[in-house]
Amino acid sequence: MEAILLDVKRKKLWEEFVRENRNAIAWQSYEWSDVLERHYKFQYFPVAAIEAGKIVGIVPFAVAGGLVSDHEEARRLLIGKAIELSDKRGSCRITLKQYKIRMEGDFQTDDNYYNRELSLTSDTSKIWGQFADRNREMVESTGKISTELECPSVEVGVFHKLLLQHSHAKGIPCVSRRWIEDLLRFKMYTIALLKTNGNIVAGTLVKEFKKTVSFPFTCVRHPSTGNVSFAYRLYWELLKRYSETGFEIFHSGRIPNNDITDEYRLGWGGTKHGYFYQYYPSGNAKTEFATKRGGKRALMETCWKSIPHSIAGIVGPYVVRQFP
Repeated sequence: MEAILLDVKRKKLWEEFVRENRNAIAWQSYEWSDVLERHYKFQYFPVAAIEAGKIVGIVPFAVAGGLVSDHEEARRLLIGKAIELSDKRGSCRITLKQYKIRMEGDFQTDDNYYNRELSLTSDTSKIWGQFADRNREMVESTGKISTELECPSVEVGVFHKLLLQHSHAKGIPCVSRRWIEDLLRFKMYTIALLKTNGNIVAGTLVKEFKKTVSFPFTCVRHPSTGNVSFAYRLYWELLKRYSETGFEIFHSGRIPNNDITDEYRLGWGGTKHGYFYQYYPSGNAKTEFATKRGGKRALMETCWKSIPHSIAGIVGPYVVRQFP
């Protein structure tokens, strides 16, 4: 067994491993690096453990997932190869974004995030019963309003405009339209829009991988005016659709343990699993969680809200690109 850098000519082997390994997730796809390279300045090092011509473990550059292998020896070799690459580049920092699986070793570990996995079934009454009371109440509050779910939608510009408005209202820089278009080309993503009388009230990207589904970039029209109930309705309509078409798991996406996030992302039930952000070498370096919290962050959000909407739309993508 050996750990090597896998060139693009053998990415098919990598993709086969990601599809077959039970712990691999969408962001560990080799092709995810293609999306990132269009927007961020970084070099991709796809490290794979090979045994008898077959991949038995990988370390991708990913938003989540981190190192994945069912073999202890492969994990040891992969960590060793990553450290070797780091040393050759001036001891650059290694970040393993581990979902469910915490790596042993000399790592500084940030365990401030989790994800919930809700089991789906064609019997939607069983799914409904797992929701928090708040979620059921919010879905029911829109019950008398006629809505239409458009999924997949081809209205990229309309969705991005809604996302920009939502992000600006929250004081968060928004990704570019090109970023959304590149995610759609990634083939795991589609757009879903919820409409009332032809007017869009909520939208999201829908990410499909294996038999799992999640809803990143969810947004509502004028979130400060109480339209958040339509985000709940959008989630419910999508959960019903994907349950009825054979999907097995709904992923909540990464959520901080203090639950400080958009309210409609919480309360959908399911099993809780941890994310472990592990840093090498260990020390007191500032973690991602610490970077995204605190007084400076709150001040930045307040200032961002005061920027004219048109300016936020131009500058936002440049700010986002500073934080891969």
